[in-house]
Amino acid sequence: MNVKRFRNELLHEEYFLVNHSSGLKIYLCPKKDYSTYYAIIGTRYGSINRIFKLGDELVETPAGIAHFLEHKLFECEEGDAFTLFSKTGARANANTSFDRTAYLFSCNENFKESLRILMNFVQEPYFTEKGVQKERGIIEQEIKMYDDDPDWKVLINLLGALYTNHPVRDDIAGSVESISHITPNLMNKCYDAFYRFSNMTICLVGSFEVEDILEFLDKLIIVKEHDKSVENIFPEEPLEVNSSYVEEKMEVVNPLFAIGFKYDKKGQMSLSDFVNYNLIVSLFNLKSGSLYSRLLEKNLITTNNFCCDPFVGPKYLSINFSGESENPKEVLNIVNDEVKQFKNNASKELFERSRKCVYSSIVSIFNSPSAIANQLMFCDFFDFDLFDFIKETSKASLDEMMDFWDRKYTSEVSLSVVNPIK
Repeated sequence: MNVKRFRNELLHEEYFLVNHSSGLKIYLCPKKDYSTYYAIIGTRYGSINRIFKLGDELVETPAGIAHFLEHKLFECEEGDAFTLFSKTGARANANTSFDRTAYLFSCNENFKESLRILMNFVQEPYFTEKGVQKERGIIEQEIKMYDDDPDWKVLINLLGALYTNHPVRDDIAGSVESISHITPNLMNKCYDAFYRFSNMTICLVGSFEVEDILEFLDKLIIVKEHDKSVENIFPEEPLEVNSSYVEEKMEVVNPLFAIGFKYDKKGQMSLSDFVNYNLIVSLFNLKSGSLYSRLLEKNLITTNNFCCDPFVGPKYLSINFSGESENPKEVLNIVNDEVKQFKNNASKELFERSRKCVYSSIVSIFNSPSAIANQLMFCDFFDFDLFDFIKETSKASLDEMMDFWDRKYTSEVSLSVVNPIK
């Protein structure tokens, strides 16, 4: 196997990449002084991948099927994978987001035994009608739990207001009605389409020898031939927001809000654009910035209940503000004004502060095996190299960020509010 080494001399950090013959991308980060091992394998398949072509067949799936598949993949012929992990002392988990699904574990011993369990159940789906029926009831309860979560509802309602057709507007877990249409046959088609190694990445961090762990992993990988191509299909999405305002009443003490500025997203974002996008988000988050100061002065927020977050993926892009306020509409007015005045307010001093914040947050991941693995996978899924991401951030300039802002500026905005039941 051809092992490619990446090293950052300034940070004294390195990792290795292998493009396996199966199509699987393997990242290895040996950390000799660490007692914790961490492994994560992910596929570029999330809740938004609802319509696709598998060969010549157009496959349309119900909302929530990626999350449903994640649950069912833990069930194998040997039994539940969580039970198998508990016998090795590993702590396992999985998660489905809008654009990816990942399976992971951490441990202090028996790393190879746990890695074998991970690779076995990810490669051997076991979907039965009985198992699907049983899981449906479990996921229905999970959906109802999220329906009662104000923080989740204010976000998912915002996405429904921002997007008209894009499936990012739908809940990751789907609805009670949508998951009633999930069948083993549909799940097998989704597995065949997206759980092929050419669509997947694995990241391993811990105290191991690279050649030894590669040799072990190579024996676990089942090389499969796929004779059907896969093409994701997304509906056309207008630049305009679907709705400028959405409101719901729930059991909350104070109103919650989420504000989203919708950007045009066509094609893959370049590394430079991605860095500048993150710098803009960081600037809006600065507690020394004008936005934060104005909101505090007017008592619209408190110190720890306001943030700005990036939100980006295939065919979607926004900058989202969220928090708690007695007057969400006034918050929107101030945020809107700050967005319009961004070029005037973003001084060189504030930019440098923002750049250093972003740079330090990326560099700090090397203190945590889980953070390293997740960041490697994140960068890989965006087709970036981690060290290039760090380098690009270190040399970013105010002028380049402003050029990005000029190209992406939008006034398309939505406000989502969850108000108390009175």
